[in-house]
Amino acid sequence: MIKLVPFALLGCAACIPSQDADSGVAVDESAAAVGPVRTFATQTEAPTPDYRSLLRQPKLSGEPYVDRPATSRLPQNAGPIGRDWIARLEGRDALLGYGLSGKTDDSPVSMIDVGMPAAEFDNWARQNGWSVPTHIRWSFVPGFNLPAVSDAAKGAVRVWPASTARTGAQNQALLTGKVELRDGCFWVGEFGKAADKLAWFHAEVGLDKDAEGFYILRSRVSGETLTRVGEDLSWGGPASAIIDTTIEAELRKACGDAEIYIVGSPESSERFITQYPHTRNPMPPPPQSPQG
Repeated sequence: MIKLVPFALLGCAACIPSQDADSGVAVDESAAAVGPVRTFATQTEAPTPDYRSLLRQPKLSGEPYVDRPATSRLPQNAGPIGRDWIARLEGRDALLGYGLSGKTDDSPVSMIDVGMPAAEFDNWARQNGWSVPTHIRWSFVPGFNLPAVSDAAKGAVRVWPASTARTGAQNQALLTGKVELRDGCFWVGEFGKAADKLAWFHAEVGLDKDAEGFYILRSRVSGETLTRVGEDLSWGGPASAIIDTTIEAELRKACGDAEIYIVGSPESSERFITQYPHTRNPMPPPPQSPQG
């Protein structure tokens, strides 16, 4: 029996500065008259980049996904051992899922999906003096190769609104909409509605600036460009993520009290279609034969 542990599901009416046509960076033209004032970026529209070229670029390599098979049999005390590890990982917001060796809830834990890279997990266990059981199959997420906000994008946003924990398996439908960056705050609207909810991203998504000066969302693992901010998007939802209370408070102070919408890991709709060309003009289903 497999159990997936879901993450908890968890406006400021600021003036929008003018937008630099070349870079998409907000420019407060009144700032010069009153002295140095910190400005933040605005990018609500962006031309679609050449995703054919971007998809051919090599992915970043680093600490990979790791799967460690069990190497010993279940001990007699397998039940409490598994429950202890489940509690430890839950306390660290690093439990992505687990499996049991039987069909009842009190069956011994036989597999655990960990929301940490293997090296980080091993170091954490060693620091706490814990012996990692070998009768459990372990899996670990790949490490990050990019920061949450790149040097090029620093100063563009007031708060980077993203989960502090890695993302596990989630039951999701395909949703569409748009993410906008306005005066340093990210806003999202789905299905053509106004972008009036504060966006919150998965931990695997980061902010960067491309060679043409547009703000982009990138995979912090592979380095791939997911979208330019302002493009038409698709994402899996309703998504879930950890919303850290400290970051949430900072976001509220900086961007207002609008509803927080977990957009998760959005991707340009054009990127998706470029990667899967058969979805551009899907064939209609054949007509159903009349029932006699």
